[in-house]
Amino acid sequence: MSKTSLCLWFAVLGLFSQAVSVRDLWASEGGGKISGELFWQVVSFVLLVILLTYVLKKPVRVFLIKRREDIKNSLEQSAKKEEESRKNSENWEKKLNSLSQEIAELHKKISQEGEMERQRIIEKAIEEGDRIRKQAQVIAEQEVKKARFALRKDMVDLSVEMAERLLKECTRPQDQERLVREYIGKMRSAGD
Repeated sequence: MSKTSLCLWFAVLGLFSQAVSVRDLWASEGGGKISGELFWQVVSFVLLVILLTYVLKKPVRVFLIKRREDIKNSLEQSAKKEEESRKNSENWEKKLNSLSQEIAELHKKISQEGEMERQRIIEKAIEEGDRIRKQAQVIAEQEVKKARFALRKDMVDLSVEMAERLLKECTRPQDQERLVREYIGKMRSAGD
């Protein structure tokens, strides 16, 4: 028997001995005396407490031990989850900082590439402008040559036409015969 149940037994015996020592235990009247009904209620209550203590002692102890372990495990799991959450939070903060840095680097890189592309386009436009100018110059020179050639041809045609007119106006039939004879003579001498 445990100390608790032993103490309860002594308490019951003490109450019982007190009740037995009173003379008029069963008296129906009397001021300040313990009635029989109250006595049996106290005895029944004490016996019920002793019985419940005896019957429920191990299950309550097992339940409380199990409950203590469950609470301890819950606290440990909560601490682990809190630590994991803290680590995850730190990881996400690091990732966020690195993403911010990557975004800044990408922005800088895109700006540099955009500037390089702009310079390349400007250089290409200048080259294309130079090429077009040179091509236009070549075309203009060719057009000038064509115009000069056409002008010379027109001058030659006009000179020939004017010479023919002058010859027709100034040449008499005797001059024509003389010119034909000279021409035929030159042809004969060239053929020899």
